[in-house]
Amino acid sequence: MQIGAVQMYLGYGHIFLGATSGRDMSVFDGDGPITATDRHVRVAARPQVGLVRVRLWQGAGPRVGRLVFDGVLDLPDARFCVEEATGLSRFVTKVSSVEPRVLVAVDDPGHASRIDVVLEPEFVPRSAQVWTSGEPPFPKLTVAPTAPRHRADVFADALAGHDFPRRRLAAALTVMGEERRVRGSEQIVAFFINDVVEWLRWLHERITWDMCRESGRMLTEQLGRRPPEDLADDVLIDLQRRLGQQLY
Repeated sequence: MQIGAVQMYLGYGHIFLGATSGRDMSVFDGDGPITATDRHVRVAARPQVGLVRVRLWQGAGPRVGRLVFDGVLDLPDARFCVEEATGLSRFVTKVSSVEPRVLVAVDDPGHASRIDVVLEPEFVPRSAQVWTSGEPPFPKLTVAPTAPRHRADVFADALAGHDFPRRRLAAALTVMGEERRVRGSEQIVAFFINDVVEWLRWLHERITWDMCRESGRMLTEQLGRRPPEDLADDVLIDLQRRLGQQLY
């Protein structure tokens, strides 16, 4: 599942991943896509031209781009830090281990703009790791046959991006319908709808909370009465009408 994301402008062409302290710059003076120590990974990224985006995942994450690092990092305070070279901008999040296995993948080795970090992929030995393919728009995920995916995980995967909004929303609605059918929990369905409402807000910068809340009411009334694909269309077309601008 995704546990964090950050976007940074870089003054220099490096971004550092790993421990919150103890970075020894003397060992990071070389070139190349990455340099790693026992605590940090330096990733060569694109400076002064646009945002560099880093997504953090725990347990399971997408297999996108090129895998440039697979190893264990020492995090003394069980916190993972994303930091630009000068230290002026950083993002820190709590993790579940002081020595997690870490996967780092980038879109363009040596000139990264998009970086995905997976911490402790499914908490299983490396030999048990398998890559399984997902249908578009969902990327391949790191999962293990001994760690089945739960509906909440599939729901989170569906709303982890905003490309292909109709497909993503339909996938989320499918999970919600299954959750209602299997568990009969309206409380969990309401929780999922709140997540969808928040996800809708990021489809366009002019979409307001009131617009999305109205979409949430539509979902509450129509979930289970319409097929997920049709309901996704209804919600997005209605939101598009109220926005007055094309969404997809």
